[in-house]
Amino acid sequence: MAEREPTNSPTRWLPALAGLAGLSWALAIGMVIGVDLARGPNLLSPLHLIFHAVALITGIITFWPLERWLGLPGLTVEGTLGGWLLLTTIAIVPAPTGSLLDPPDTPVYALMLFAVFLSVAAIVRPVIAVLSRRWLALKAWAHDNRRVRRESYEVGIFVAAALALAALRALDPIKLVALAVIVVLVEIILLSLIGVDTAERA
Repeated sequence: MAEREPTNSPTRWLPALAGLAGLSWALAIGMVIGVDLARGPNLLSPLHLIFHAVALITGIITFWPLERWLGLPGLTVEGTLGGWLLLTTIAIVPAPTGSLLDPPDTPVYALMLFAVFLSVAAIVRPVIAVLSRRWLALKAWAHDNRRVRRESYEVGIFVAAALALAALRALDPIKLVALAVIVVLVEIILLSLIGVDTAERA
């Protein structure tokens, strides 16, 4: 007979937490769109502090339940940091006007690309974990959290690299496909060299 799921399982609270996270994201995005934070005289003003608090809380309530539910250590820290950096860069840092290699704009692009890398990696990591555990027949591979983390980083690098090429005004379909092929080949090589980490099974 199948065992009943414990009443204190994290999945019990996922719908409520998902709704709370949605409201928090709506508030954070609303502040980015509706409040001119970039022109504030003091970046530590009460309004800015409220924005930073909302951005951080949004990341925590978004990624912490997923980290607990799926057993993905570090997801909350990476997702919260990436989301906060991304929202802060969009809301406060002046938008670049030149290409990636223009000296005044290079730090802005670097910060944005790093934020995109962290955010994308944190977003796709639970997706990769769920798909792996659902579709991979080999249990050791399905529950290899090290592989899941690595593949999420590879997706983050792919998106950040594509944006970097776009910032260099050098992105086209051929380069995008070539970049995707490189990422896939790198993962295949790493799988053959590193193998499976059976110590991190869920």
